[in-house]
Amino acid sequence: MRSLKLLLYLFISCLCFGCKSSLPKKSRINKQNDVYVLSFADLSFSVSAKKGGRIISFKCRDKELLTSDLVHSKYYGATFWLSPQSNYWPQYRCVDELPYKAEIDGQILRLVSSPDSLSGISIIKEFSVSERDSSILINYSVRNVSCQLKRFAPWDVVRVHGGLSFFPVGEADQMNKSDVTGAYEDKGIMWVPCPDGTNERGQKLYSTAYEGWIAHYYKELLFIKCFPDIGPGEVPPGQGEAEIFVAPKGRYLELENHGRYTELSPGESLVYQQKWFLKDVSDGRVSDWTSKLKRYIDKQKKRR
Repeated sequence: MRSLKLLLYLFISCLCFGCKSSLPKKSRINKQNDVYVLSFADLSFSVSAKKGGRIISFKCRDKELLTSDLVHSKYYGATFWLSPQSNYWPQYRCVDELPYKAEIDGQILRLVSSPDSLSGISIIKEFSVSERDSSILINYSVRNVSCQLKRFAPWDVVRVHGGLSFFPVGEADQMNKSDVTGAYEDKGIMWVPCPDGTNERGQKLYSTAYEGWIAHYYKELLFIKCFPDIGPGEVPPGQGEAEIFVAPKGRYLELENHGRYTELSPGESLVYQQKWFLKDVSDGRVSDWTSKLKRYIDKQKKRR
């Protein structure tokens, strides 16, 4: 594996934030049985309506980022959960397992969760492609359809193969703790190298985050997800703003981020927005993504 300094250089020089795609193609959405595929230029992003509206594939130049059900029959791909885990575990089946109703609205794929009186919530997932900067736009909307006040936070989970994960650490706080072997902080960046596969039990890192992003490098693929930055007082109880889970034997990693812990009265909704980028950095292309990422982050902060 390349040195950490080189990987950081790749991260700050090769990922195009706000840059037009070099491949002049239009985004499109195709349906393959219960799977909907959003594609643009060299990107392919697949969602299963049957399997809880789960993201089951994210590729750049046919290189896959996400784990499949061959790695784990239940925990694979990327999904949306309710947080904190102490209150919402196991997750409601309508959130993560039961079929979603899908529709295509122009260039937006919209999925709506099955009606469920047990959970008292309804979820809408919207996915689209930003042709301007070759990113995937994700909107998760959660509505309280019960007759009671509900408290929860959005929780995004992305399962990837071992590589190198990193993100900027935020404020010092009691939530910052870890038993992940090999993880360390250097100059404000938390680094989690590829697990060696010797851990018999799962390991977990909890942390604040700065600027609202987590990145992962794996076999010349560079992935970054941007999410709303929150303060320590807004994090759901017992969780971290950013978390990394290492599965037993290092079979896969979970890149996790939590949104603001929120009270919703009956009929109220919250929306959690993210922006995902995936680049093949094998050719060492250089762009001006740094300033554009900063503008994106500043814009997110103004929305808080």
